[in-house]
Amino acid sequence: MKVKWSYKPVLVMLATMFYFFLLVNGIETYLNGSYAERAVWRSDHKEAFFFNYMIVFSLFIVFLGIFNRYFVSFVVTNALVVTLAVFSYYKFSFLGEFLYPWDLLLYNNVLNLLPNLYETINLTQVILVFGLIVAVIVAISVFLFIKKPKRWIRLNPWVRMLFIGLGAAYLSIFVFYRSIPEVESTLKDVDINNLTFDQERNYKTNGFLLTFMLNMQSAIVLPPSGYNEKNVMDIVDNLTKVEPQSNSTAKQDPNIIFIMSESFWDPTSIEGLSFNEDPMPNVRAQQDGHILAPAFGGGTSNVEFEALTGFTNMFLPPGSVPYQQYIKSEIPAMPNYLASLGYETTAIHPYPKWFWNREEVYKHIGFDEFIDIDGFTDPVYRGPYVSDQQVTDTIIEQTEANEDPSFIYAITMQNHTSYNVDKYPDFTVETQTPPGVDPVFNLLLRSYTQGVADADAAFKSLIDYYETSDEPTIVVFFGDHLPAIGNDYKLFKQAGYVPRGAGDINWSLEDQKKMRSTPLAIWNNYGTEVPDLGTISPSFLAPTVFDLAGIEQPLYHAVLENFQAEMPGYTNEVKIDADGELYKVTPDKVETTKQQYEMIQYDLLFGDQYSLEKLFGN
Repeated sequence: MKVKWSYKPVLVMLATMFYFFLLVNGIETYLNGSYAERAVWRSDHKEAFFFNYMIVFSLFIVFLGIFNRYFVSFVVTNALVVTLAVFSYYKFSFLGEFLYPWDLLLYNNVLNLLPNLYETINLTQVILVFGLIVAVIVAISVFLFIKKPKRWIRLNPWVRMLFIGLGAAYLSIFVFYRSIPEVESTLKDVDINNLTFDQERNYKTNGFLLTFMLNMQSAIVLPPSGYNEKNVMDIVDNLTKVEPQSNSTAKQDPNIIFIMSESFWDPTSIEGLSFNEDPMPNVRAQQDGHILAPAFGGGTSNVEFEALTGFTNMFLPPGSVPYQQYIKSEIPAMPNYLASLGYETTAIHPYPKWFWNREEVYKHIGFDEFIDIDGFTDPVYRGPYVSDQQVTDTIIEQTEANEDPSFIYAITMQNHTSYNVDKYPDFTVETQTPPGVDPVFNLLLRSYTQGVADADAAFKSLIDYYETSDEPTIVVFFGDHLPAIGNDYKLFKQAGYVPRGAGDINWSLEDQKKMRSTPLAIWNNYGTEVPDLGTISPSFLAPTVFDLAGIEQPLYHAVLENFQAEMPGYTNEVKIDADGELYKVTPDKVETTKQQYEMIQYDLLFGDQYSLEKLFGN
């Protein structure tokens, strides 16, 4: 069979590819306001630009395979990409944020914003531009329908299937990059990282389309099987309310102070490391257990999310950042429940309020006040960040200023990475790594350990103050996650704390537990004994603290205590049952309790909140 070949389709495709190059440049310039700045970005981040370009081209060939009409495919591709960019532009103009995939699901928020958008944008201009685009599309469509010119490109069925398969496969690489083996590490090798903690920098560094695709994996949370009002309320009706611990000796509602200490962990856990003194004697003296963090080396807000809401990241898509993605309206949490009991609720974090989207989230979960870096007057720094002692002083000032009992959730910043050799002007600690460990890690370890020692000293000054206070007070201190010292857990591997090998491929469940366990210390000044808590997820802190404080518990805490009684530690990497047994997969014996927990979490976080009134009504 003779194969006919024409150069015209090739020229058309080449012209289309060049056009998409211009389109991606145009979108980046439109969204960032500067062609020169994006030209520098294109030069410095060639891989990111290439991926953005290929995303558009892949969309086009998918549509070309589906429709087998060049013009239709070209228009649909442009309409989709340009529409997303326009939405992102106006969202950023109004809210200071780019468009996220999960925004497309929050149509109620968009409708609520329309009156404000009407006042902000030039509606006449938007209508004219939109009308012009529609008119051009209609005119070309009518021309093609009447004249029926010869197709520029005609594909046989096999080529169409090939185009759809190749395009969809390429796009899926970015949508499911965390789930496809080696993809995430390969992207990191070419300096592509999904900077979920700072989405503005994420979009500016990786480009709009690539970042949008990388964020898609975490966009959709499907309801659990059987989610409906009857099944939810059946769970609620079978709950037994948790009564406060009877041996609490607080004569009034105590101040409740949470300190989530940045990267606080016990470096003496690594055998072979030596220290001139114990860097954390005060926390060690008060330690009652460990927190099993759902993160390593970062992801602070996910730990905070569990501690403040009692929800678990386990029921969310891998890589989710709830503070960025899901908390867009009021949800029940510890701050708003305590506020309903008469507490003054305050969040303290000596860093900008936009970090992890805390400013918005804190409004939705019930904090009366958020003291971020701008709320500190002439703060004392230790290294590049505000000192832990300054945070302690601010906590004391806040409780003294409040007439009602205080609930304070403080997140420190001093011991945040990086642990440079010159992070501090002076050191009180000395460290020594064993032979076989790169000497540079001894210097990094010393900087990190100095931060631990300073955090420990700040903790001591806090309990010393409340030791003599006539206000009953309970202090909860824990680390959010272990520090990242060296790429790919390098210090931990070289020191023999965990096995070597790429990533955590050779780790046992015990290794996973070690790499996610941070110290937990709970102290009070009214004499109530704190039990040994073992290793627990942050989700279960609230019932424990309410017990010790003698505070009336919401019925929701029965959901948490039921699950904690069977599985107190619950992360993706390792799970711990009540007997201390470790699991990778949730064991069948807790499946029923897990389904109840998941159903209630979905209802309160994403669903219709059928259970809200009964679970949190006073």
